[in-house]
Amino acid sequence: MDWGVYHWVLNKHQRAKLEGILESLPKDEKDRLYAEARRARSDAQKRRRTKARETIDGERVGRGKRRPDPLIDWVLRLVDREYAHKKTKDNAPEPELTQGLVVGLTRRRATVLIEGEDEPILCRLSAEMAGRQQAAIAVGDRVSIMALDLPGEEEQDEVVNVLPRTSKLARPDAHDTRQERVVAANVDVVVIVVSVASPPLHPRLIDRYLVAVEWGECDAIIAVNKADLLPPDELEETLKKLDPYRDAGIPIAVCAAAPGDDSSSRVDELRRLLAGKTCAFVGHSGVGKSSLANALDPRLGIETGKVRGLDQRGRHTTTASEMHFIDNPDEFGGGEIRVIDTPGVRFFGLADVSPEELRWLFPEFEPYVHSCKFTDCSHEHEPGCAVKDAVERGEISAVRYDTYVRLLEELRTGGKPKDVSERIRPKLDDLDS
Repeated sequence: MDWGVYHWVLNKHQRAKLEGILESLPKDEKDRLYAEARRARSDAQKRRRTKARETIDGERVGRGKRRPDPLIDWVLRLVDREYAHKKTKDNAPEPELTQGLVVGLTRRRATVLIEGEDEPILCRLSAEMAGRQQAAIAVGDRVSIMALDLPGEEEQDEVVNVLPRTSKLARPDAHDTRQERVVAANVDVVVIVVSVASPPLHPRLIDRYLVAVEWGECDAIIAVNKADLLPPDELEETLKKLDPYRDAGIPIAVCAAAPGDDSSSRVDELRRLLAGKTCAFVGHSGVGKSSLANALDPRLGIETGKVRGLDQRGRHTTTASEMHFIDNPDEFGGGEIRVIDTPGVRFFGLADVSPEELRWLFPEFEPYVHSCKFTDCSHEHEPGCAVKDAVERGEISAVRYDTYVRLLEELRTGGKPKDVSERIRPKLDDLDS
């Protein structure tokens, strides 16, 4: 093929198909395609440079602005030439890509619900996708899958690409903070689950989740669980800690769902808030995320456990994210509720957020930011800061502002977020009393 005269334009559907074919190829074949594409691109660039040195009456030609020349475009040209128009041994066209919803993930495997089907199927991940699984794919993603011709194999389909996301909840990987770990994708709302006791309520993790939720373009709900473990007067006092979030317009549902308990009637407020939505349950280990899901639909039977008595840390009964489908009665708004139950965490960093971007992730600051003296005000030390003035007048919660300053320092220094559970464990003296 004469690459120099190969004019090539793709629409998004054609591009998705070629990317899917590329993802499905063996690693050796991908390496060959990339190597050949690099040589072809290099030859084309040399020809352009030669042409740019040509002159007519002393004036150079071919000096116009160059367009971006990404390598992947050259690779897809090769895929189009060598694979897209191939026929099978029966001279039938290559099978079309099928779209589906990821409802479960394990190592190198995804459980996918195909549009229009009732039962999900188990698919393998392409080698490249499996290698960067925590960033490349998450429960809630919409994906394209391709049928495989593998006799005797359990998985007869392979996930070849992930469709664009409308939202996501992400955090840095615990072992490499430079890598993003996507917790859930395409969710309408993130349900931040906390408990009033066992473990006790600690707002700091809520603040971190709220920043991540805002960054991922989701909405948030705070679900306060285990309300039945405190007497009414103590519960009322404990719930006052959540006033800053209530004032910021974040819905709060007070629930009482315990493992093995028939507590479906104690989550009615949460049902109404989740009617017809896809949501992710997130929070510290042991707060009762799985118990809440079971209370919404006792038929789920998700394994649950209790926190350890000595240090009040939760046990990780949920080890992998999974999506559950719950019918919601008409009296609570109807519509199916899709719940992604995620493993508990003991710290939650902020993925890809810069110090400059953090100030836009506290929605209560927004009415004041344009009144600051400086357009790039960090709301920390500058004179004439409208946000700091609003904090002093009580219009912005001092607790939330203090969290902002703490996170700002963390992002500037690149420090690793502390283990939240270290700050919420009871003193040993308290356990003895």
